[in-house]
Amino acid sequence: MQRIEFILSRNLIRGLVSEQQKKLSALEMEVAAARKEGFVTKYSKGNDVTGKKKLLAVMGITTQFGRRRNRDAIRKAWMPTGAALKKLENEKGIVSRFVIGRSANRGDSLDREVDVENRQTNDFMILDDHIEAPEENPKKTKLFLAHAAETWEAEFYVKINDDVYVKIDGLAAVLSANLDKPRIYIGCMKSGEVFSEPGHKWYEPDWWKFGDGKSYFRHASGEVFVISQELAQFVSINRSILRTFAHDDISAGSWFIGLDVKHIDEAKLCCSSSSSGAVCAAV
Repeated sequence: MQRIEFILSRNLIRGLVSEQQKKLSALEMEVAAARKEGFVTKYSKGNDVTGKKKLLAVMGITTQFGRRRNRDAIRKAWMPTGAALKKLENEKGIVSRFVIGRSANRGDSLDREVDVENRQTNDFMILDDHIEAPEENPKKTKLFLAHAAETWEAEFYVKINDDVYVKIDGLAAVLSANLDKPRIYIGCMKSGEVFSEPGHKWYEPDWWKFGDGKSYFRHASGEVFVISQELAQFVSINRSILRTFAHDDISAGSWFIGLDVKHIDEAKLCCSSSSSGAVCAAV
């Protein structure tokens, strides 16, 4: 009798294990297929992860400690505050946040100042897993895109420097004109010399990887650039293996150069130009 019970129990366990293995295999196949397409199944079409209507854009204004004046100038000039910030999201489908990391001395006066400011303005995306440092800006840009894609579902994700002024309606018009294009990378496209001399302002430690010509591949200026949803999801999924170089604009360009991505050279996003049609201006 005990032997029969033992055999039945053993067969039951084997059946359960086999069933779990089948489920695991099916899940692995689903994840593999999703990764191949550049997104995972938690991203649903039409609504973001909170169940709200899909946004037009999430704008991340990368900032640093000690730049409160820049942020206040932006709030005064073009980024709404308080109820108007929520109205921008509800009526125009645009979320706007200042993006900053944490101090290397976690919890010090730098962190506390940002926390106090955020309680007053409620307009920060604080990257708790990122240590704030000038040389870490490319990683911060990568984390912003990853966290934004995980937090909000939007057509586009926009990275902006905190010394750039933006005409929101003009930017929205540029984005709306490109809604029918999948996997797009929009910006003021440029190239340029790769500097191999240590101590140079734009020194690139990995200069040798760019060949004998020492010229960067085409990429969007870091003042403002835009990527579509699929590309933001790609960054989110692959953040741990995406290489960063010395500069965030070069880094972002490198992530997309080997993908089936449409590069759009948009003169209206050339913030340093004197073009009357520009929707941004660097100060």
